[in-house]
Amino acid sequence: MLRVYIVCLTLVLTIIGCKSQTLQEHLLEPPPPLINFALSRNGATADASQSVPNHRAEEVIDGDTTSETWDEGSGWGSSLEHLRTSDLNKRPYVSVTLAKPVDIRKIVVWTVDSEKYPAPRFGLKDYRIEYWHGTGWGLIPSGDTRDKQYTARNNTKGKRVHEVRDRLIASKIRLVPVSSNDTVRNYQHMAGKRPVYEVEGVARVMELEVWGYAAPEVYTLQQIVQGIPPESIGHTVPTEAQAAKDQTEPTIKETIQNILNRYERGYDMANLAQVMSCFSEAYLSNGRTYQDVKTKVSHFFQTYHQIDMTLTDVNIHPNIVDDTAIVTGGYTLQYVTKADGQVKQTSGKVTLVLADEAETWRIIRAE
Repeated sequence: MLRVYIVCLTLVLTIIGCKSQTLQEHLLEPPPPLINFALSRNGATADASQSVPNHRAEEVIDGDTTSETWDEGSGWGSSLEHLRTSDLNKRPYVSVTLAKPVDIRKIVVWTVDSEKYPAPRFGLKDYRIEYWHGTGWGLIPSGDTRDKQYTARNNTKGKRVHEVRDRLIASKIRLVPVSSNDTVRNYQHMAGKRPVYEVEGVARVMELEVWGYAAPEVYTLQQIVQGIPPESIGHTVPTEAQAAKDQTEPTIKETIQNILNRYERGYDMANLAQVMSCFSEAYLSNGRTYQDVKTKVSHFFQTYHQIDMTLTDVNIHPNIVDDTAIVTGGYTLQYVTKADGQVKQTSGKVTLVLADEAETWRIIRAE
């Protein structure tokens, strides 16, 4: 029996050795070096919920970790306006989509840290690192996580290395800043039962690195010994492109929720372009066109500031027959008149109809 086992094992090792190397050689050699898959030259892409001028999301995947050129446009930056009312749903983020699923071993965050902008005074203080698990975002299982709500708290370093504690295979990672070391909150007024603050400070990220190995394809022992593709024995393994798509492609409801989040942030930042990106140019409701909405929103931003738009009790009802969806819920809009500083607030019910236009959902009607 032992002789049969040795013969079978020798056969398997011989077959594997024909393709690469023996099992003994594999066990004795050091592990291959980790690869930073979060680089644009490795096929990664980046986007962000918002950016301060001249600091785009793409800057976190260019391989440049120095912060000496922050004033020249290096790194990504965002405001921390979510702290005005402590609305966690309005936190900014910068996300990196990898070219393929990766067996992630560590994530490195570089914040600003130079003679002019030292990390203890201007760097990220509190933040989350999340991964897309197919149906939502989860906090990475980092070994230095002491709080379930944060990946790092009270950070004063320019570089933080977060080792992944458990096995993590993902193709999309995002960094969610919570506060920076130059964050200042000054109380302004009460909006109902909620205090409203004036917020100073910027979230500054120089680079986001995702180190690991390409997620391996899974083969059975029978497939290795026979040297035939998986589909030849009745088992189909998804391609890397399909696996990446399955892991990163959001559902209709998640996509529409992202549109609604962008709509809210557009009002909060008084960003006309961001608000109008949520509307279809074919918008027509109660006689008002896309241009009518744009004119109205522009006038609103010229008249008011310190705006806080919040959608509540949102329900999304997709209709796959005609690629539309109905959104119902409530809204609260508070703002301050620029002329006299008067605080105002309105609220009510809202109904939106969205349509899928060239793989992007936009508002086509509103009530």
